[in-house]
Amino acid sequence: MISFTFKPKKFASVVAYFAERRPGITKKELCKLIFFADKEHLVRYGRPITGDHYYALEQGPIPTRGLDALNEKGDPAAISEILRYGKLNGWTFLPNGQSPDIKTLSKSDLKVLAEVFEEIGHLPAWQLEELSHKEPAWAQASRNGPMDFELFFEGRAEAADMKAILLEEQVQVA
Repeated sequence: MISFTFKPKKFASVVAYFAERRPGITKKELCKLIFFADKEHLVRYGRPITGDHYYALEQGPIPTRGLDALNEKGDPAAISEILRYGKLNGWTFLPNGQSPDIKTLSKSDLKVLAEVFEEIGHLPAWQLEELSHKEPAWAQASRNGPMDFELFFEGRAEAADMKAILLEEQVQVA
């Protein structure tokens, strides 16, 4: 099974990136946009941006460690990274004016974030949820269970080689 290491600084920078571009962004919208950005980056470049693990909740995929940090639960270091940029007020993320730390994001991270925002960043939460429900990784996961990164590649024939490389690397590490 493919797995990655969660990067709290990157996650917080991605939150700030989307919040700066979409005032009034909700927690649900953030979770879905981050999911789509992580998926796209994984399929193209062999790693997600944030390294978070996703679970298939009723309303769609959620980044588990990142959502905990947004909710100010779990790892104090991850919470601290989020609080550098703002905090939740109910469901809405209120940025504090601090721009994302672009140094934590690679050129490919920024490229994918811009493309995802351009393509779906304007959609309301319910439409992002509907889109996420069409994802094989969400559809094939047990409700409230972990999503399999291997399924992020489903329907993307051009990514078969990347998937094979990742699977081979994971076996060698194990």
